[in-house]
Amino acid sequence: MVIVLLVFLILFSGCSCDIQDDPKHFRVLSYNVQNLFDAQLDGGEYPEYQDAKNWTDRSYRMRLTTLSTMLLSDRIGFPDAIILEEVEGLSVVQDLLSLHLGRKGYRWYAVAKGSDAAISVAIISRHPITSSLVHGSDGIRPVLQATIATQAGDICLFALHAKSQIGDGSELRLALAKAVGSAAQKHASSAVLLCGDFNEDPTSIWSTESGQPALVDMSHPDAGVYQNAGSLGLVGSSQQLSPALYYCPYLDQAWTSSVSGSCNWDGQWHRYDQILCNNKLFDGMGWEYESFTIQNLPSLCSSDGRPYAWNLNTLQGVSDHFPVLMTLKRR
Repeated sequence: MVIVLLVFLILFSGCSCDIQDDPKHFRVLSYNVQNLFDAQLDGGEYPEYQDAKNWTDRSYRMRLTTLSTMLLSDRIGFPDAIILEEVEGLSVVQDLLSLHLGRKGYRWYAVAKGSDAAISVAIISRHPITSSLVHGSDGIRPVLQATIATQAGDICLFALHAKSQIGDGSELRLALAKAVGSAAQKHASSAVLLCGDFNEDPTSIWSTESGQPALVDMSHPDAGVYQNAGSLGLVGSSQQLSPALYYCPYLDQAWTSSVSGSCNWDGQWHRYDQILCNNKLFDGMGWEYESFTIQNLPSLCSSDGRPYAWNLNTLQGVSDHFPVLMTLKRR
């Protein structure tokens, strides 16, 4: 069962916003913020956050300030839409907006959380969210869909957080891929972005020897078999796109980055955090893909260049992931 928490509010309508709208660009940021819980004990939190001595209101507000400082950084460029993974729920998003982001024009938001989950996914926007849905089924995490209205046409966002690589989560990741793929196909005539922490590299098919990956690089000889069985088909060139395939910047030979991945486990970089585009973002009309970057800002890096992971014991750090940013341009 999925608990659906969907709220579309215009906050602080009397407050001024000093961010100038850029009608020629639309920026989407996706960020796994690593277990951002509020200070209210509800019983569903991870055990380490249920000890009031370790996790206090002061610590919580400090994390909100740290996160909002990054989100409102000039170097990020004030994204039009922000997708967050690993926030506890509705209260965290409301606090983030009321204390920090609302004054910069972020007024619309949606949150989805599983009934037995400790964390949720959220979409925050500076533009009206005109509709929303939650997709999923028992056993998998919910996929949050939100349609954002712009002058150049609607943009349909899907926010997700797939099961981690800890344990045997391959079937759950595949089930989630099937759910988001099926839902996205119903909006094939719109600009569609699949955003979040997929917990799987787009090239995983080349390194796995068993099981079916949730994401499949279509240059692999067996890619068609996996795609027909439910995997999301990915390509690195707009020339290869079709309504059933998604452009993945990581697979684009022309794409470059100063960092090898968005997260690092045991000394190995991974590209789990992704924003995937459908073919409507390459048809020469409305919104078009322009760029994709991993935002490894100095404030988000540890001394060795890896993400400066949040540490509950020391109350230091930010997140064990870097945010990723996609920019669309208006034709």
